[in-house]
Amino acid sequence: MLGFISLLPSQSPGDSPSPSVAVPCPATVLLTGVSPELLEVHLVLLTGVPPERFELGGLPFGQKRTRQMEEVRGRESKDRRGGGGGGGDGDGERTERCRAEEVIAGNRAALEALRELVMYPVLYAREARVLGLNFPRGLLLHGPSGTGKKSMVRAVVRECNAHLTVIDSISVHKSHAGEGEKFMREAFTEAYSQASQGRPAVIFIDELDDICPPRGRSRIVGQLLTLMDGKSSKLLPHLVVVASATRVDAIEPALRRPGRFDSEIEVTVPTAEERFEILKLYTKNLRLGECVDLQSVAASCNGYVGADLQALCREAARRAYSRLSSSSESENVLTLIMEDWESAKSVAKNSVTRGVTKEIPAVSWDDIGGLKDIKKKLQQAVEWPIKHAASFDRLGISPIRGVLLHGPPGCSKTTLAKAAAHAAQASFFSLSGAELYSKYVGEGEALLRRTFQMARLASPSIIFFDEADAIAPKRTGPSANSSGNATVGERLLSTLLTEMDGLELATGIIVLAATNRPNAIDAALLRPGRFDMVLYVPPPDAEGRYEILRIHTRKMPLGDDVDLWRVAEHTELFTGADLEGLCREAGMAALRESLRSERFVCDDIHFQAALRSLRPSLTQSMVDEYSNAAIHGPLTRRKH
Repeated sequence: MLGFISLLPSQSPGDSPSPSVAVPCPATVLLTGVSPELLEVHLVLLTGVPPERFELGGLPFGQKRTRQMEEVRGRESKDRRGGGGGGGDGDGERTERCRAEEVIAGNRAALEALRELVMYPVLYAREARVLGLNFPRGLLLHGPSGTGKKSMVRAVVRECNAHLTVIDSISVHKSHAGEGEKFMREAFTEAYSQASQGRPAVIFIDELDDICPPRGRSRIVGQLLTLMDGKSSKLLPHLVVVASATRVDAIEPALRRPGRFDSEIEVTVPTAEERFEILKLYTKNLRLGECVDLQSVAASCNGYVGADLQALCREAARRAYSRLSSSSESENVLTLIMEDWESAKSVAKNSVTRGVTKEIPAVSWDDIGGLKDIKKKLQQAVEWPIKHAASFDRLGISPIRGVLLHGPPGCSKTTLAKAAAHAAQASFFSLSGAELYSKYVGEGEALLRRTFQMARLASPSIIFFDEADAIAPKRTGPSANSSGNATVGERLLSTLLTEMDGLELATGIIVLAATNRPNAIDAALLRPGRFDMVLYVPPPDAEGRYEILRIHTRKMPLGDDVDLWRVAEHTELFTGADLEGLCREAGMAALRESLRSERFVCDDIHFQAALRSLRPSLTQSMVDEYSNAAIHGPLTRRKH
């Protein structure tokens, strides 16, 4: 059987119109997507004619699409009591139609896919019949809670003047057997009734992963499969089913095959630009002070989803009201200032990484004495890829994925990692060997995978592994376990290798690790693409020790006879931790004396007493051993 697509022959400006040309083509085409671009591709493949020459329904393809879209969006909604169909939730009330972008921001890809799923069966019904197209009938939106999946569906339904039927876990999980299945049948029947009248109808299944888990075929799952496969569903192109889920892998696999939920779209955590759009939407009715920089607020809210940003705006407004009510000034207008946003962030935190991420440490590069070369390399490796990502792309350079810090204990390796996270304003995830080694099999690997997953959601982010030699020990041969099973360390290493290899597709995620024993780490972690850079953190030299002493005594009242440079010269082989202990011991000596004389000053005599009572934690042979193990990796790699 052959169908016909009308084609417009090419003509030059000023030429008289030429008659349409009919080109035969197969009449039945099954599409898995409904975008106009995909429709054009199929028509070009079938006919070999450029898409600008297609004529559908008496109009050129692009012109017809634009005109039909304007007609649908411009149609005034009628009162249901008069027989017309107003948009909304099927509750019998009139709703004001507006563009979805007016009430929801971010996740444009998911919004467009949802709009196409609902509107295209109406816009292109005639063309679909001519070409034998089958529009997708199901869409699965999955992503973290609070990203706006339900709000997106309601906004598109209101814009398209469609009928909405909601099925949620509370309505399905009834106390009496059979009530949940009955509710689902009634919901589909209501949607069938609306779709059979030519009105777009949307069935929204909220929390599908809770309603239809993969653990066995329950009656609810069987009922949903029957309803979605029913003849009525297939004969009503105006009926679509949209579902939301937090964990897509926790859904019955039978629901995810073509013909049911044909398309799956991830609703991700918003980027900095999307967070800015969301904040503008939530603050359009608020009065902002001239000092408020919403772009700066958005940039500092890594990992915040739409619900978190809404809570942040609400908390900032509450703090502004509290400030206004307690102020003695006569100002009567509620105005939000930058301090309101900063203080609100301490209460309204992001929910995606709650319980996993650590607070960004309040440690700056100035809090670390010495190590200028190490700090410079860390700035290039950690800060630059986050703050200058566009420059890396222009030069075709892939930023490094991991940095391994090794050296004697007490030389500020952990403090360097915290300072890097603070300087980059990145989400900070910290794990140690004690947290990953659990008495329950598989729990450590699950925590490791969950940490990397949260880091992807809250990017830019830094994952820091303390005591890396315990997390990724060197493999020395077959497992000592007589059963042949891998040890805990081997399983953790395998999981870590897999996750770090997966970072090739991620952006804004850097792994930092610290160890005192670099030779005990498996060599597989040190290849390019994993820990690209290996930095040796030595004990501080005289200048570094002087800076460390200044940092730890900046809040101490020092006597005029205290010469910190002379103290630094007499503390060779002292680490940063040793010098901190020296200042503390000198302060305690001054405190013991001040309790008797009430003179709160730390003099040189107190530092000399502390020097006599303390010894460095390192020896020259230990320093030589650590320095001989130093290896240095490349900073960046050229993109392939």
